Amino acid sequence: MLVVACAPMERTATEAGEGVFVVVEGIDGSGTTTQCERYAAHLRVARRMVHITREPSAGPVGSLIRLALTQRIVLPQTRQAQTMALLFAADRLDHLAAEIEPYLRDGYVIISDRYDLSSLAYQSITGADNVDTSVAWIRALNRHARRPDVTVVLDVSPETASLRRRARGGPAEMFDEDSLQVRLCRAYKRAEAFVPGDRLIHVDGEGDPDAVAALVAAAIDPIVAR
Repeated sequence: MLVVACAPMERTATEAGEGVFVVVEGIDGSGTTTQCERYAAHLRVARRMVHITREPSAGPVGSLIRLALTQRIVLPQTRQAQTMALLFAADRLDHLAAEIEPYLRDGYVIISDRYDLSSLAYQSITGADNVDTSVAWIRALNRHARRPDVTVVLDVSPETASLRRRARGGPAEMFDEDSLQVRLCRAYKRAEAFVPGDRLIHVDGEGDPDAVAALVAAAIDPIVAR
């Protein structure tokens, strides 16, 4: 299943004659990391320069966020979602300046495992405020974030994602609760509302990794090839 939304609302990397900025999104267990790796391998076969990155980033703020996500440090419960949104926004600007934009200037295809759509979905759903108010505030925090050339949303059921999370093992993370992932699944189904004007493509992520990788490549190869 491929569903394409709107053209980008701002200048993007391809319009600047530079590299191409690709983002892969979805709920926890949707396969974002796997599909980033598969698409990068696909591009390398075609002899394209490609660099995989992720959010939270490997930078100083991103490292702090990962400690919070794995609950190795505990944030106060009061305004926790807002605190996380602020940390993610700070990490994103550092990520852009330190990693994404330098690679784009060198002509690479950058593939990011998550970007600001994750903040808009996760922090608006987990915040105590009205969702519409939270979304507007999170957008304002990220107003200086460069827009991707294309965002791929991997659509999977909460049940499929839960089975995948259990299969990969490891400690539970902050957002792993099944009931929360059900709400996040509904949010990602309407991802266009969070990033109006962005080029966004929904891909059915329920199949095996090879089948999903073929769908992802078919969806974004025409954009990357420009």
